Amino acid sequence: MYFKVSTSLIDLFQHFPVEFKGLSSHASNGEIKIPEGVFRELRRKTDKIRHSLEQWEKKYNIVVRLKSDPRFLSEFARIEQTYGEKVSVGGKDYPGFWKSPAGRKAADGQVVTIGKVRKWVVVSDDNAVRLACLNENVQCIGWAEFARRLNKGELQGQTNLELE
Repeated sequence: MYFKVSTSLIDLFQHFPVEFKGLSSHASNGEIKIPEGVFRELRRKTDKIRHSLEQWEKKYNIVVRLKSDPRFLSEFARIEQTYGEKVSVGGKDYPGFWKSPAGRKAADGQVVTIGKVRKWVVVSDDNAVRLACLNENVQCIGWAEFARRLNKGELQGQTNLELE
C-alpha cells in the first residue's frame, strides 16, 4: 500500500499514536511509501511526525521520487492536466488538485500517479484525490480505514500503501 501522507499521517498520529509508532515495521517491510512532494509537505508542517519520517527515509527509503521511474513523469503530466482544475465524475464537476490551499504546489497528482503506475492502494481523505482515483481505477481508502486495518493487523502482506 502507498498512502499520501500529510493529512492521513497527521490524523493517524493525533488519534492513534501507538498505531503510528507501529508504522515503523511496515516501513521496514517496504509496505509504506510516500511521494516526494508529500514528504516535503510533512517536513514543513509538523516536527513530531517529521523526526519519524526522516528516520524511516534514512533506514528504509520510504520516499518515492517521480524521476525514479520514467512512467511516472508522463503519467504525472497527464493526471495533472486531467485533474488539476477540476475532477469530473458522472457528468458533475468538482474542484481539482489545484483548488486546495497548496494550489499548484499540491502533491495530489503525485499520489494518484504513483498509485496508478505501481498499482498501490492510496490512503487519502482529500476529495479530489479520491475522485481522481475513482476515475483512474486506483484503490483509495481513508485514514480511518487505514487505522482500522493497521489496528487489526490487516496490513501484513498487502501490496504497498501510499500515504497522503
